[in-house]
Amino acid sequence: MEVSLDQWQALVAVVDEGGYAKAAETLGKSQSAISYAIQKMETSLGIRAFQLAGRRASLTPAGELLYRRAQLLLHSAQALEDAASQLSSSWQASIHVAVDVAFPETLLFQ
Repeated sequence: MEVSLDQWQALVAVVDEGGYAKAAETLGKSQSAISYAIQKMETSLGIRAFQLAGRRASLTPAGELLYRRAQLLLHSAQALEDAASQLSSSWQASIHVAVDVAFPETLLFQ
C-alpha cells in the first residue's frame, strides 16, 4: 500500500480542522509531520490534494474526492478495530431458547 492510514488521517484532519496547525494539534503531531504526510501522499499518488491560495490551503477537485473516500476508509478502519476489540474481549453472540415441557418435541426438533 502506497498511502498509510496515518496519511489519510492527516488529509481528513487538515480539511476538518481548517488547516495544518489545527490538524497537527488534534492529531498530537507536529505541523511539519502533517505537512510531510500530505506531501508524501501527493507524491505517491501523483495528485495534488491541496492548492494554496495565499496562506490558505484549499482542496483541489481531486482532493475533494480523496477527502470523501478517506473519510469512508477511516470510518471502516475504526469499525474493524471495534469489531476486533469485541472479539478480543471474548464477546460472542448467543441465542438461548426456552421451551415449555408441554411443547411437542417433534415440532421443536424440526
